Amino acid sequence: MLASPAVVRRRIASSRALVVLADGVQAGFAAGVVAELAARGVRWSTACGAGLGAQVAALAILGEADEGERRWRRMAESGMTMFESRVAAARALPVPAGVLVLPDALALGGWLADEGLAEFLAPERAGLPGRSRRGGVGLWAAVEDMVDGRRGWLDLTAGHAAEAAGNLDAAARFPVGWPPRRESEPPGESIRWGGTGALPESLPEEVLNARVDLVCGFPVPPARRPELGDSLLELAQRRDEIGAAVRAQAWAQLLCRDSRVLAPDGRAWVEWSGRDGADLGVEYPLPWSRNGEVAAAIIQFGREAARRALKSTRT
Repeated sequence: MLASPAVVRRRIASSRALVVLADGVQAGFAAGVVAELAARGVRWSTACGAGLGAQVAALAILGEADEGERRWRRMAESGMTMFESRVAAARALPVPAGVLVLPDALALGGWLADEGLAEFLAPERAGLPGRSRRGGVGLWAAVEDMVDGRRGWLDLTAGHAAEAAGNLDAAARFPVGWPPRRESEPPGESIRWGGTGALPESLPEEVLNARVDLVCGFPVPPARRPELGDSLLELAQRRDEIGAAVRAQAWAQLLCRDSRVLAPDGRAWVEWSGRDGADLGVEYPLPWSRNGEVAAAIIQFGREAARRALKSTRT
């Protein structure tokens, strides 16, 4: 199912919460979903996100869901420059003739360059936590502490501006993509990573006590991906994707009535694309994809997913 109302709990919550789980370019699908929901009058009082889904959630809770979609469309038009590799960035620097720049796999903290991510997140990082506090909303991001091994939801409305900005940045960094965020602050050095692989066991209590729109940038349950190769990049990201999909399935069983799960679906992909041979498991981009044309398509596919979800819940 593209959208499935969870009806295990009989209670009906009075507020609505948004959960957005998406790594890398799959956040474009989530941005399309959330923009369509907001355009049709859906509003949320609290939100949380993992990976670049945290940025989509932040914009939505601040009333700027359309801006989230616009930013992803602009990224697709620019050729997904945010996902420039560190090797490509190094090769753009002046290099003496006859010198070949190659990555050191044992020393490379992440495949992607930091500069693109910093530019993409700059508006949201500048507005936190002040704007969310003034709006009286709840906002969390999933982050894993690599020093002590803890995973948790970090409150993006708490602390000072630099702390909130750092938490959003750390949440967006998925393993093998961008390197973990390193900071030296009391009581010691912090090394934090995010992405959907950093999801805690449960959702924040404020979210569980609400009607939830659980938006996933990956298929739920996981789609078969027969074309996966032996690349460490693909396999590591695939493992996080599967784990997040399984976690989303478990959460869906705990949600209140009138909650819904919105995720890419193979049958819907065939219908939407108009091609009988369309295969979501082969064509839907992995987080490191730089294919701007496909990225633009999945934003619109997200819009269609939201329309189908709203139609399903009405009937």
